[in-house]
Amino acid sequence: MSSVQLVVLAVNGLLLWGTAYAGVPLQRYEAVLKQQSAPEDRQLGLYDDSDKVVGLTVSNFDETVVNKSHGALVEFYNSYCGHCRNFAPTYKKLAEQLLPWSEVVIVAAIDCAAEENNGICRTYEIMAYPTLRYLSPGYQPAPQHYGEPLRTIDLDEIRGLLAGKVAAENLTSITNNTAWPNFHHISDSDSASSLFEGLSSLPQYVAVVHEPENSTLAIETALFLLQWPAVQVRRVTDPEVAAKFKVEPGTNPVSLVDRKGHIKAYSPAASTGESYAQTIEQVLRKESFTPRPVKENIVAPEAKKTQPTALIEEVHRNKHFVYQADLEQAIRTILHNEVPKVGEISGEKLLALQRFLVVLQRYNPLGSNGRQLVTKLKDYVVQFNTQLSGQQFEQEMKRLEGELSPVYSTSHYVGCTASSPRYRGYSCSLWTLFHFLTVQAANNEASQDPLEVLQAMHGYIKNFFGCTNCAEHFQAMASKRKIWNVPNKEEAVLWLWAAHNEVNQRLAGDNTEDPEFPKIQFPSKSSCSECRRSPESTSENLEIEWNKDAVLSFLKNIHNPQFISRFGVEKDEVLHPTAEKMRQKRQISSVFTDIDMRMGMLLYAFCILMMVVAFKLFAFKGYRKKPYGHDMLGKV
Repeated sequence: MSSVQLVVLAVNGLLLWGTAYAGVPLQRYEAVLKQQSAPEDRQLGLYDDSDKVVGLTVSNFDETVVNKSHGALVEFYNSYCGHCRNFAPTYKKLAEQLLPWSEVVIVAAIDCAAEENNGICRTYEIMAYPTLRYLSPGYQPAPQHYGEPLRTIDLDEIRGLLAGKVAAENLTSITNNTAWPNFHHISDSDSASSLFEGLSSLPQYVAVVHEPENSTLAIETALFLLQWPAVQVRRVTDPEVAAKFKVEPGTNPVSLVDRKGHIKAYSPAASTGESYAQTIEQVLRKESFTPRPVKENIVAPEAKKTQPTALIEEVHRNKHFVYQADLEQAIRTILHNEVPKVGEISGEKLLALQRFLVVLQRYNPLGSNGRQLVTKLKDYVVQFNTQLSGQQFEQEMKRLEGELSPVYSTSHYVGCTASSPRYRGYSCSLWTLFHFLTVQAANNEASQDPLEVLQAMHGYIKNFFGCTNCAEHFQAMASKRKIWNVPNKEEAVLWLWAAHNEVNQRLAGDNTEDPEFPKIQFPSKSSCSECRRSPESTSENLEIEWNKDAVLSFLKNIHNPQFISRFGVEKDEVLHPTAEKMRQKRQISSVFTDIDMRMGMLLYAFCILMMVVAFKLFAFKGYRKKPYGHDMLGKV
């Protein structure tokens, strides 16, 4: 590297250090922190009260879906999982579409990224995200029975599978839900008058719907019309039976039979249950019938909050800063959420956890209490040779935290903040943590293994990272980029940097990208002008010619513990003293050494002299009293 580059990087480092530790008024910290959400609001999920998704948490899970007269479709998701974020609009649309079904089946979701829900997600053995489970009416959880999985994320397929399961409940079991439709097929013995036998006086029509083989068309139609007491839907599959009710598959697949035996056939606009239901609704409205109000079982989380403008402006101002807050949030989420929600940690998982904790202990960015926590937690985990449960890990972690509290200096993201809680956050902070660890390893001789951090990262992401789709992408990329052939620790720093840029390029413009923080090839020219040899292109996706020596120096510089920004830290005393505080301490120590040491020596000598004089005075006085006492005795 040229001397000019070194000077530029040195100046950048001084500016970085100065901004990170000095000249930031306390009022700015307080103003930003007051605007931020409380720790418990950090994970607000992907759904809010504007959606029709029933929000579940540990506090309302059982009362909403266990042993109920209705069924429930439950999505177990992870709010920082990109696959879940992409699926969320589909699930919202499904919940909106199936709202008329809510007396029979509800559409619900629980965020496994929220620490409070660890126990639920662990009990239900959630190993991938998103996971969809159908919980039937009267459902009771039991080992090996935690709902029926729906292995698709296609809206139409989900609706069809759900309709089939609801119909099966009606045909094979008895429910105490009076809203449940009659899903039995019309038989050859049925007539227009017999269709009304056993019905209350409310239904004025019976809708006869032809249902093709391997279809749920009639079932879906019945569920969409649950709120219309004036009509009862019946299924017919046999063409000859259908003909009795003027139903002609393909042309007039729906007919309405009234109590007088009159029959009229209809041709809906589309071959969907929703379209069939709309056709029937139009007829009913013309006859002045109205639906019951839809009962919404919405128990949604608190409405989402946006991050304060002041915090976003701070991050935009200092785009290449690494913040202590983000490093801590990554560690906190790993220890409080990711590892504890795994039911059984054994084999490869256990080895991966042990390796990760060893590396984290070695290059820990936390303060003294945090370092003790990780060390003791590592010692606890390595004693297990075969199996450890997530619950055991969680209990020991919380015990140690209580013993060593306070451990963390903040409870908020700073550099990984976002315009909405559904963006960035933990996934951003995890990248930050692993970049930090690779740089510390490169600057430390504690281990000569060039793969120690990359191996720990690979094992952690494969076995514990809550975004299943992301973990699969990372493993494929690691194999393609030959992660196991990295020759030294500095190359490990560059390998991770290049891998992160590849991910940024792949996800640029994706639904998961925060519009406030678009994904770029890092570092930008404005952050490190020496890092790019080729002119900056208008398209970040074009190949950039990097100066890897300058990139390495830049990465080492911004991840230097002395330059980690403490902006947003709430408990500075939890952390080790900064370089500035140490310098001030040395200055104070120097002042005392130069000015006061000689005065102290003089005072010390003076005190010794006074003690000698006092001793002699008292000794002499005691000596003169003895003869006087002897004379008095002699006169007696």
